[in-house]
Formats: sequence, C-alpha cells, structure tokens
Amino acid sequence: MDKNPKKIDLLIESFIDSIKYATSKTNLSIKLNQILERNFTYNIVGELGNYAGKKSLFSNDLFSRQKYYNGEPKILMKNQNMIILSFNYKNYNITQTLYLTNLKINYFSEVVRKNKITHKGGHGYSVMVEDTPIAGKPVIRPYYDCCRPVFSGGKADSGYYLDVGGNHLVAQPQYRAY
Repeated sequence: MDKNPKKIDLLIESFIDSIKYATSKTNLSIKLNQILERNFTYNIVGELGNYAGKKSLFSNDLFSRQKYYNGEPKILMKNQNMIILSFNYKNYNITQTLYLTNLKINYFSEVVRKNKITHKGGHGYSVMVEDTPIAGKPVIRPYYDCCRPVFSGGKADSGYYLDVGGNHLVAQPQYRAY
C-alpha cells in the first residue's frame, strides 16, 4: 500500500485527537478502533505503572493518560513504519512509539521516566566552622550554588573562609573574615 506522508500525518493527528478529546473509555475505544490494526498490542512501562495487552484493553489503560496530552507532543518520524511522540507531563518524560502496518497502528509502546533534576552552576565546598574539627582537620561539606552555606559575622555581608595561603604557626586551621 502507498505510504504517503500526508496520510501518516493524518493518522498521527487522528491518534492524538482521539486521546485528547475522548469523553469516556467507550468513546476512546470507538475512535481508536478505526486506526488500530486488528491484532494490535501495546506495552506501557515506567514510573506511572506497567500495562500490556491487546486492542480490547487499550482504551481502558490509555484513557487515564489523557491528561498527558495538554500540550502538543514532539513528533519524530523515524521511518514510514515508526513514529515517536515525546512530551513532558509534570516531572515525567513520556516517549510513545507507534509502529505502523498498512497505515494502521500495529503496536504501541510507552516509556515513562522521571526527569533528572539539574542544578545550575556547580558544586562548591565549605568549611563548617561550627563543627568540631576531626583529627585537627576542618569539616568540609559540599553544596550546590543554589544552596550556599550561610555564616554569620559582625557585619551585614560578612562571612568566613579558610585561610590556606597564610603562614600558620599552629596546627589548627585559620579562618579569616570577609
């Protein structure tokens, strides 16, 4: 059968619209019945549960995922038989893959992963002056730039740092105010 890209685009649009605008599980089943192949199967894995089955159960499991489709998913056509839909929902990354046969969906796969939390900036290290030194050495703790440690001093914008460049006559670390 001719695999016209316009027909594939219509199939994808019909799939997304069916899910977005379904009013019930039965309504979704009726809409999807036209674009799913007779021996359709699916597999959903990830952070929000695992489901697998055949065409008759698909609308039940997919209807609860209707909330994912608030925005438009990114659509990537790998080839004429494989389309990837990806989008974010809250702090999850959702990738749905549609496998096509004769301009109908033969297999549906969904993977849900939690988005990785990234911090701007980098790590820093701070000498914890309030902690008791261990074996004469200061306690050093890491921090992210978003959560710098706060030291209080005599002035409004003052703090302390470890003076590693100065000459030390004692074995204890020397701290200087800034």
